[in-house]
Amino acid sequence: MKSIYALLFFFSGAVLQVTAQKNQPAFGKVEKGDLLMTDCDFDKGADAVILIDWGSTFYDRGTVGYSTFKTVLQRRIRIKILKEKGISQADVEIPFYIHNKKEQVLDLKANTYNIDGSGNIGITEVKKSSIYSKKINDYYSKMIIAFPEVKVGSIIEYAYTMVRETIKLTNWYFQGRIPVRFSGYQLKIPQIFRFTVQPSVVDPIEDKQEVIDEILSASEGVIETRSLKSNYSMRNLPGIKDEPFMGSARDYMQRLEFHLTQIYYSETHIEDLSLTWNDVIKKDLNENENFGLQLKKSVYGTSDLVEAAKKIPDDEARMKFVFNQVRQTIIWNERFGIYVDNGISKTWETKTGNAADINLLLIKILHDAGIKATPILFSTRQHGLVSPYYPGTDQFNTVMAYVEIKDDYFVLDATDKLSHYTLLPQQIVNTRGFILEGQDGIWKDVLSGKKRYRVITAIKGEIDGNGLMKGSGLVNCYDYARIQRCASWLSNKERFKNDYFIKYYPALQIEEVIINNLETDSLPLEQKVKFSSVLNSSGDYRYFSVNIFSDLEENPFVAKTRVSDLDFGVQQNYIIFGNFSIPHEYSFDGIPESISMSTADRGIVFNRSVQVEANLLNVRMTLEFNHSFYPAGSYPEIAAFYKKLFDVLNEQVVIKKKVLL
Repeated sequence: MKSIYALLFFFSGAVLQVTAQKNQPAFGKVEKGDLLMTDCDFDKGADAVILIDWGSTFYDRGTVGYSTFKTVLQRRIRIKILKEKGISQADVEIPFYIHNKKEQVLDLKANTYNIDGSGNIGITEVKKSSIYSKKINDYYSKMIIAFPEVKVGSIIEYAYTMVRETIKLTNWYFQGRIPVRFSGYQLKIPQIFRFTVQPSVVDPIEDKQEVIDEILSASEGVIETRSLKSNYSMRNLPGIKDEPFMGSARDYMQRLEFHLTQIYYSETHIEDLSLTWNDVIKKDLNENENFGLQLKKSVYGTSDLVEAAKKIPDDEARMKFVFNQVRQTIIWNERFGIYVDNGISKTWETKTGNAADINLLLIKILHDAGIKATPILFSTRQHGLVSPYYPGTDQFNTVMAYVEIKDDYFVLDATDKLSHYTLLPQQIVNTRGFILEGQDGIWKDVLSGKKRYRVITAIKGEIDGNGLMKGSGLVNCYDYARIQRCASWLSNKERFKNDYFIKYYPALQIEEVIINNLETDSLPLEQKVKFSSVLNSSGDYRYFSVNIFSDLEENPFVAKTRVSDLDFGVQQNYIIFGNFSIPHEYSFDGIPESISMSTADRGIVFNRSVQVEANLLNVRMTLEFNHSFYPAGSYPEIAAFYKKLFDVLNEQVVIKKKVLL
């Protein structure tokens, strides 16, 4: 029995026109009230609001010799600019896949709308010269629209057609980063294609469906079938804003997800297209020229590195050597991806590549050096969650090297020049990786284990009779705290000093900041600080805080509500030592008490011990996070704990001048 892919079906009437969006103004027709709008009534203070986001997808005959069917998406977006920051919404880029012309953007048009001095609506059409395509790499390009006359109060609008040589559907996002007043999506699917539709919504969704009889023409006859036309719409959706310790914003956007499962030709001829992970590994990865077949190639010029590695008898030391050599040699071009851009041979030659280029090259050299290394796929925390129940490579955005030695395992990312090889890459900690081992692969939860975000601070302050404190600080950052601060220092040294030692301490004069161990990733990043400060005073009283350079200066959880889960990524540990001496003519009048407190589950524990001996104050504070993840429903408890925590951290030490008799 012939596969349906051998038939050349096409819809009568070829391209269908998009049904007019009910109760929505047509392209080019703007209501004056929208131009006069100054705020979004359902998301106050927003920088911009999407007034209309409409899409319609249907099937058309594919390109002969390339695909049987193609999908056609017609889309229109209208955005109101409310604030200066919202003007960036006019920087519109539409990415598309250009390899083998798999995707094309057609019929793109755009306008800017403003109110003129007489109160009339002015329309500025975007000229064709201001709409252009820019190539990203051999696989992707983007259409860029340069809108003219955009300012606060403007409305921009654009529409286009995306033709994709595939029968698969892309997901539809009703919600985005800025509020959406109306989002509508229409689908027209011949019932020979069977999809599972997975709604991920919490707000009301309008879902209207109707069955339409269709005639499909094929090279071997005419087929009568039915199409299911579905109309989905949602209204007044607030924007998904960044929240402290938030994973991917996409995970919280209301959307529809589509998974193609079958082509139903007849009761006796059903093609099962539901993928298994075995299919994905074999066809999409191992047999793919841009992935698995790369590992079967010889890489000219790596023989000296391989031979040097083979002379190292210990497997872990040999792995470390290769890892350090590759990451120090190859420059990451800041692009993620599980498929190569350049290929591993060219990457070694040019010394640059994307994440797949670099890490597949690492795997190849490790293998040549006698170390078993396996690709492991990830979706970084900023990219979003993956589901084992829907096989497909599109869930992942990076690949790394997975190595098991004795009873330990390592995940190596050679795009990262700062992390010690024993440290799991920060962007994938607390996620699930997919190891390409065996027929079906292996899912592995990747947790930080004993490695933490760890900061130890020691402060010594000497206060004289005039209320001047002369002090020094030693801040040691370990593991993930080390990575964060190293990256900050290398990026901008002055900003580093401001962010960690100046911004939160306006009363302090920073005299010196010295950085040690920057090049030695096995040691903590050491920061030595010298400072001085005139204490605040009131009459005979002077006061100061012992919470200095602790990395706990500002409460991140001050919002009343929260949408996203709390994803700290890794467990955290803070230790603060304080040693303060006061002159003999002063005495301690107000001392913070020793205290212990924790969340109900003891997931976060804080302790402070305080000792006073004559004119010397010693303080030790510890804050320990035993969990790295809390669901959004836990936020009220976490926020309440943090409020109390920062009240305690910022308690003042009060000293008083002695009364002389």
